[in-house]
Amino acid sequence: MQTPLSPDNPHGPGRHGFAWEHVPGASAAHLDFGCGNGAFLASLRPKGIRRLAGVDASSEAVARAHERFPDLDIHRVGPGEALPFEDRAFASITMLDVLEHVYEQSQTLRDLVRVLADGGPLVVTVPQRYLFSCLDAGNLKFRFPRLHHRLFRLRHSEEEYVCRYASNPDGLIGDVSARKAWHEHFSPAGLAELLGSVGLQPVVWDGSGFFLRPLAPLVAALGAVPGLRRAGRAIERSDARAFRSMNLFCVARKKG
Repeated sequence: MQTPLSPDNPHGPGRHGFAWEHVPGASAAHLDFGCGNGAFLASLRPKGIRRLAGVDASSEAVARAHERFPDLDIHRVGPGEALPFEDRAFASITMLDVLEHVYEQSQTLRDLVRVLADGGPLVVTVPQRYLFSCLDAGNLKFRFPRLHHRLFRLRHSEEEYVCRYASNPDGLIGDVSARKAWHEHFSPAGLAELLGSVGLQPVVWDGSGFFLRPLAPLVAALGAVPGLRRAGRAIERSDARAFRSMNLFCVARKKG
């Protein structure tokens, strides 16, 4: 990753560190689309943004966010549903490793453009299409559903598997739209074309990582051992800092 991180950035090299640098401070409002448990949104508090809002398709994630950060303005918005906000309500928007999970990509981006202020930045991060894309563990459940089922059952119940992957009430398969059923990877040209088609102009490009996908089993094994977790995190940070191929980062501004 080439983007320098300021001393007060609470994140290391990677999508969160990149996005934190490009979210403008002291603005009226920021939206995190696909906010998960709200942790990244909460990390923006020192920037002095008056309203921090988030949406997510997962009822479970939204419930966790409300529990952890009751002061944040977080809503559940299902796949394909319109955002419950007024036009140009937000000075900036983040969409971090979410677009690859979405089936209605153009429709979703148009709605984000609608609620984004003119000239405001949309920070997007996605998996990049590159040499080791085939090793994406997020597609294990689609490539090898029986193997994924067995591995999941090693740590969870059958009821949890059914709720999360077989008949998810939120219209998801895990964290991917059930209609999409694939964890997509993007080329810079493909992402630029998609963003441009909805009225967004890419102005900053960056990325991170290269070897972390093939090294993922090793890093996971290190993370499972308390005395070696620091080594696993060091491998992740070094890979993210040195390379730009595994993840693709973009800041795009709303035209006009």
